[in-house]
Amino acid sequence: MADKFERFKKMFLDECHEHLRTLERTLTAMQRGARSQLLVDDAFRAIHSIKGGAGMFGFDRIVPFAHVFETVLDGVRLGEITVSEEGMSVALRATDCLADLVDACGSGAILADGFEDYSLNALAKLAGNDHGITKAKPTAAAKSQNDESFSGELTRFAIGFRPHVGLLRRANEPLLIIRHLRELGPLTVTVDLSALPPLADMQPTNSYLGWQFALETTAGEAAIRDVFQFVDGDCELSIHPVVPEVTAPTEIVQEAFAPVFVPHEFEPSDAAITSIRVDVERIDRLVNLAGEIAISQALVAQQIDQSLFNANPRLFQELSQLLTHTQNLQDSVMAIRAQPISTIYDRMPRLVRELCELTNKKIILRCTGASTEIDKTVIEQLSDPIMHMIRNAADHGIETAEERHLSGKPPDGIITLAAEQRGSRIVIEITDDGRGIDRERVRQKAIDKNMLAPDAVLSPEDIDNLVFLPGFSTAESVTNISGRGVGMDVVKRNIQKLGGRVGLRSEPGKGSTIVLTLPLTLAVLEGMIVRSGDESYVIPISNIVECRTSWRNDVSTIPGSGQVLKSRYGYVSLIHLSDVFKSIASGNADQSVAVIAEIEGGRHVAIVIDEIIGQQQVVIKSITENIAAVAGIAGSRIPSCGWPAPPRVSAAGAAPSRAARRNRHGSADDRPAHRGWRQPWHHS
Repeated sequence: MADKFERFKKMFLDECHEHLRTLERTLTAMQRGARSQLLVDDAFRAIHSIKGGAGMFGFDRIVPFAHVFETVLDGVRLGEITVSEEGMSVALRATDCLADLVDACGSGAILADGFEDYSLNALAKLAGNDHGITKAKPTAAAKSQNDESFSGELTRFAIGFRPHVGLLRRANEPLLIIRHLRELGPLTVTVDLSALPPLADMQPTNSYLGWQFALETTAGEAAIRDVFQFVDGDCELSIHPVVPEVTAPTEIVQEAFAPVFVPHEFEPSDAAITSIRVDVERIDRLVNLAGEIAISQALVAQQIDQSLFNANPRLFQELSQLLTHTQNLQDSVMAIRAQPISTIYDRMPRLVRELCELTNKKIILRCTGASTEIDKTVIEQLSDPIMHMIRNAADHGIETAEERHLSGKPPDGIITLAAEQRGSRIVIEITDDGRGIDRERVRQKAIDKNMLAPDAVLSPEDIDNLVFLPGFSTAESVTNISGRGVGMDVVKRNIQKLGGRVGLRSEPGKGSTIVLTLPLTLAVLEGMIVRSGDESYVIPISNIVECRTSWRNDVSTIPGSGQVLKSRYGYVSLIHLSDVFKSIASGNADQSVAVIAEIEGGRHVAIVIDEIIGQQQVVIKSITENIAAVAGIAGSRIPSCGWPAPPRVSAAGAAPSRAARRNRHGSADDRPAHRGWRQPWHHS
């Protein structure tokens, strides 16, 4: 039972965070001037759900806080409280406080007494209580010790409690009330089944039961009424003292007294279930299995020679159909792991509010592309880098209101967080309209820190990229926000670990933009198979912008910089893959191909290879976690018994070498290529 309780508790906390995101989103929209009844209703439902669930689990600090919060939103909903920017600021700070209370319940952390009192008082004043609330409401048992009607004498009360039919739908739980009553003294319970309909007519979301309680307590009537405060208006309630002779009830429900959680488990007949919660571990196993199926299917195809295909065209047709189904399966499984980037966006408004208070600046956060989906693994590792860049933008980029006024800018600085999908990659831009990068200051700081030679000649872009050096900072003093020189280098390193790249654009006086380019998923890579000498490699399709067979007449040599190729993107560096990996070139330069690929910072490079073999899907596994980081090697497939040797992978990926296959299986020419097939190679 304890395991089940913890499981339901975790589910509730997960739902709490979803409700908190809804609350923050709606309140932020209202603060910015949106006046929609739908927004108010969404906010009210979110806080009401948090309050009801918290009460079921005995989170006594959340319940009274959420109750006052709910009162404020109910007043807004009924038109009794006017929506104002200041009022919504109070509500947003209260949302932050509530989030801390929820996190403490999940982690078991103990918050200081009175932690929530400031926000609680501010909410109370919004609700019309000018005196505020000086302390969070104690539990019923604690109240009984301070109740004005506390007499010290044992008194018996007869209590009648009949919930209205819709009480359960408003997230209230009668069993919780019974447990709180029991805290006040010995309690007996009689269940009234008179309104219970036949089984065929029952609706699982309706409340049909009533109760009669006999309570012996030294607390007063006010303490008893406090137990029912959250169902006031949702029930018929009667409380009165009785003479000591109390007839014992005929039907006792002892299970109601046990301090265990009994969840509502009902399946409405008029509503379809649109989503389920699944452990990430199960999804990961499914992803791995789908990848293995794709690999096995490709390996089977490799064992079928062309003569068999010619003799049995139906076999080719069925294998083609199998390939299509396998690809669709893999795409569907990967879609399960995809999450909207709004899960990151939802955390940022609170960060910006805190930065506004710390820096005494006015900053507006604008987010676009919140519905853009990205792999869960990428999402989990993106939050910290984005938070760090927003901190930098607020501290270093956005000017004070006085500076902005002198520059002819509006007093409110703007930080824009934008995401969109471009092909098989996600592009995230963090833009501010601040002062931009002071390149002369950056250059001088790098010289002062011995990171740059005084006579070094750098382009504006190269100077901008100095901010990514470890230990670099232009801050004059260390603050709680930044200044220690730790951050941008870590951001760049972490993004590169995800298979992404970081770019920086800045215009002095107008602002800066940091561009993160990331793969949609870390599990599958769509790549082009190329050959250089005796080796085969895979270059990600998403990086390739052009392939040229006629390129030799456009090559020039720059002293000290090597060869460059004239292209539509300007002059780009020319790299021979055989030189990089010390492989033997084919010797037929006239048939070589120049593949122009996009690299970090939006720059381009031309890679010379001997031949384009085809396209394949690579199932990616990390090599650094199992072996070590190897320069020029991004990953490797795990070899199966009797199959080709593991492929070497360049920074763009790699397929098995022909030499390796020849050593294990004889002549490579004896094995059919089947270049029309997309053959995934398993990486580790």
